[in-house]
Amino acid sequence: MGSRVFSISLATILTTAWAAPAETAERFGYANILQRGTQVRDAYDYIIAGAGTAGLTLADRLTADGKYSVLVIEYCYPSSNGRNFLDPGISYNISSIPQVDMNNREQQVRIGCCVGGSSAINGMVFVRGTKPEYDGWAELGGTKSTWDWNGVLPYFKKASHFNPPDEVLAKNFNITWDPEVWGQDPDTHIYASYPNYEEPVMIPFYNAAAKMPKMPIPKDGAGGKSGLFWFPTSMDNQKYWRSYSRTGHYDNIKRDNYDVITMHKVKKILFDGTTATGVQFSPRDTNQTLTARARKEVIISAGTVHTPQILQNSGIGPKDLLTQAKIPILIELPGVGQNFQDHAYLAVNYQWGNGSGPIGPNITQTGNPSSIAGPNLGAWIGLPTMTDDFEKIASRYEAQDPAQYLPKNTHPTVIAGYKAFQKLHAKLLRSTNSNWLWLPIFGQPGGIVMSMHVVSHGTINIDPANPDAEPIVDYRALSNPIDLDIMVENIRYMRKFMNSSAFAASRPTETGPGINVEGNELKEWIKSVLIPTNFHPIATAAKKPKEMGGVVDEELRVHGTKGLRIVDGSIMPTLPGANTQQSVYMIAEKVSLLTC
Repeated sequence: MGSRVFSISLATILTTAWAAPAETAERFGYANILQRGTQVRDAYDYIIAGAGTAGLTLADRLTADGKYSVLVIEYCYPSSNGRNFLDPGISYNISSIPQVDMNNREQQVRIGCCVGGSSAINGMVFVRGTKPEYDGWAELGGTKSTWDWNGVLPYFKKASHFNPPDEVLAKNFNITWDPEVWGQDPDTHIYASYPNYEEPVMIPFYNAAAKMPKMPIPKDGAGGKSGLFWFPTSMDNQKYWRSYSRTGHYDNIKRDNYDVITMHKVKKILFDGTTATGVQFSPRDTNQTLTARARKEVIISAGTVHTPQILQNSGIGPKDLLTQAKIPILIELPGVGQNFQDHAYLAVNYQWGNGSGPIGPNITQTGNPSSIAGPNLGAWIGLPTMTDDFEKIASRYEAQDPAQYLPKNTHPTVIAGYKAFQKLHAKLLRSTNSNWLWLPIFGQPGGIVMSMHVVSHGTINIDPANPDAEPIVDYRALSNPIDLDIMVENIRYMRKFMNSSAFAASRPTETGPGINVEGNELKEWIKSVLIPTNFHPIATAAKKPKEMGGVVDEELRVHGTKGLRIVDGSIMPTLPGANTQQSVYMIAEKVSLLTC
């Protein structure tokens, strides 16, 4: 079989094909999409703003038994064919404002713009994070929260159908799994699968990672534990096509009670007092005003970037911002658009000094390398596994004034929420079972190192001068110096890995930034190359008490309202130490039972 090569330079990381072969057009022949606003009925039981990962999952579940009618309103295009995340045709064209602590560089904000949302263009990495990270969701939610690990695991299992790896493949590559933490519900068509082939060079890389000091090796990373493990991809195991919210929760579903209209934008929520009664929406390219009424609930599933825009344009958000935008204040919720977080990464580049790396064993395989859709092996580890300096970093962070590195004039409730966040993350910094670093393993020298938790919080708010324009995105990346400290440790860990005796004969040489770059010089290099997003934005409508800057309660109802929920990644109060795809599916599955 031929070799599949993965590039590791910053310029080419994003062009790496972390996507399965695109589906053919016939795959989408049965979609039932309304063509015009005049086809929308006067009233539905539920109206969902956004046909993305969460929106389609929720709509499918709510309409399955025929009891409820659902309208999904989507701003973007009806079809996507499950392409990769560099496809400009199905992505929003948004950039952040210049990032002061990244040498004033801007950052593209890449989110899916199609039916299926970001699940149509993501890297297909299907992981969850660890038990303490979800227990933290419950801790930030207050007493009697059901969003701890035990409370979310059943919905993780419901959200995907697990396909074990081929037996020979599993034996050759030491792929282990725990069927107790996965689901195989026949009514669930989001598939978690492995390729039917792996590159033999992955074996010496696995062995080198396994021998790293203190490296945990769980039976299955989906069981809430950190360490070195093989993980599945979101694809089916028959044709090796991308499995995403459209293929799993919309295609081939024909229901009289399930309508989707595309190319229309939800402008704001309509209220009777503080009870949501419907939505105002418009065709994408005109100012025509349309309305639809919701008999039971309006659900915003527009994603972390656009959910705060809908809320703020509806008069729900920070008082000063709404006043500046001349939007009448319905409910003052200072946390709307605040607490913004995302995973951050960069590449540490290496080359083999002798011109070639280790060679894997000669093993028999009957699969096809083209079934590989991404990095199915990685180390997800805690700060104590990475460095003996974890206590110094945790103590420095713990000693900070909670308001010190937040935006000026941050509301006291948002500061109170950050104080609780700070307390939680000081514990996570000291935990071996909290994922602070993801080290994807490709079978190539060097690669990316990713910070799976950040303590710098950004904002996503409307432009007061033009509230209907794309929101103003500010990652505020590296505004808290602790994030720099952690990224330094990430780089040092990569250096330890490449210094493994398993690679000694190949003489790995660091070409960027260079093995001698340390101290302040290393931090300046980080500022010049850091990517502050792995396209996993969260927390702009965080699930926390209102007095802690929260936007939704434990059942994801917007504080101070009736008949209005938010169901998307914006409700996550803190990042899971994993790609967010599985978590968003889980959220939608959990809430579907609350709404019925």
